[in-house]
Amino acid sequence: MRFPLFLGGHRLPFNKPDFMRQTMRAIALACLIGTVMVFSGVTDAHGIGNIHSEGYIVDVIVVDLDCEENLTCVSRPSNIIEYFGADWCTECPEVEEQLNQTSYNQSIILSHRPSSSDDFWLEDSRDRFLDTYGLWGYPTIVVDGHYALAGPTQSRELDTLLSDSISNYSGITNVSLVNNSLNIGGNFSGLNVDVWTVKSNDKMPNVAVNHSNYSETNLVDLEGDKLVIVVSNPGYIYLFSGSSMPANDYSPETGTDDLGENRDPIQGSTIIIITVLLALICLPATLTLIKIIREPNETSDSKIRKQNIVIKDSVVMGNVSNIQTVSDESE
Repeated sequence: MRFPLFLGGHRLPFNKPDFMRQTMRAIALACLIGTVMVFSGVTDAHGIGNIHSEGYIVDVIVVDLDCEENLTCVSRPSNIIEYFGADWCTECPEVEEQLNQTSYNQSIILSHRPSSSDDFWLEDSRDRFLDTYGLWGYPTIVVDGHYALAGPTQSRELDTLLSDSISNYSGITNVSLVNNSLNIGGNFSGLNVDVWTVKSNDKMPNVAVNHSNYSETNLVDLEGDKLVIVVSNPGYIYLFSGSSMPANDYSPETGTDDLGENRDPIQGSTIIIITVLLALICLPATLTLIKIIREPNETSDSKIRKQNIVIKDSVVMGNVSNIQTVSDESE
């Protein structure tokens, strides 16, 4: 039972304990919702996404190192398919077979080996796996630096994804290669230009065997089949799922003992900081709520007696002539 704010033209005090109880419950509920929302954002594999996030691929050019003089040695693919796999990954061979059978020949496949557990691995591929894309398992396919397919189940939708994907790459105007000196024309102010030397083997096409940053040097490694030039806006690239299927056959972290050894421990420290801040924010409301819950609830009779007392007091304060009447009634 709640006290009315007005009775007989006289203002009565509101039910403070009941008001505080409801208020504290609302605050505690808000803190709980805030905790869930914050941690759902922290644990997201790719952070907060928008159309491009911080980084994105601007242009891709492929230079065929085995090209004959009468053929076109430089081409711009319609899509770039980056594959991240490992020798110990049991699900990877199925995805690699799918990649070898892809029907989109106008796309370029760039195969990365980022796991230091492999006989051959490339540190720059590991940096791209961890820092550029924020990935954490194998096998993973990244299409145009925009979509991710995790595991064999999702990878089966690669051809469908490519058929609906339009890259519209542009930026590089001309490319020339003299000995191992690469010259690229275009405006690359504020952009990264990565040059990957790739070489095919019996299992996978275009495995990255070397990497150079064009802003640091124009000398490239020619011990391969192709050069894959990727121009991108620097920064972390948020990836969207390119499949509606769950990644049931995905192998997270297994075999990557020192894969993240040089990464900053930002994720763990961020979770700890957020936990402490939320605890400090919610602590006063939680303590007050516990105190109120532990208080014994007033019975309806006690509330009615308090209401009658307030009413009689208001009559005494309002009309002195009624003192005797009220006193007689009480006797």
